[in-house]
Amino acid sequence: SIGAVSEQLQHVDGAMLGREAYHHPWLLARVDPALFGESPPLGSPFDAIDPMVDYAWRHVRGGGHLREVTRHLLGLFNGLPGARRWRQVWSDHQFKAEAPARVREMAHAALD
Repeated sequence: SIGAVSEQLQHVDGAMLGREAYHHPWLLARVDPALFGESPPLGSPFDAIDPMVDYAWRHVRGGGHLREVTRHLLGLFNGLPGARRWRQVWSDHQFKAEAPARVREMAHAALD
């Protein structure tokens, strides 16, 4: 947690978030504001979706696989209604040939 990191920084020069950042990636957007008084980079997890989809599109066009990017989106809404379906859509192999924007539409529908 950010509180645990803050506590550890009283004794050490750095702290690792480890799997918490992987399972709850939105935590990363709150670290610098909480620990260093920086402005939040984004207002909500929804603000992260379009830039990631744009990046995913460029990645796929360059020969990469959609999953290499979208795996980092899976935990974005953990704990919220629709989060399970959100993960299922992004992880579904039947959509791997779809345009990232189309997969985003299907995943976003799970959160509505």
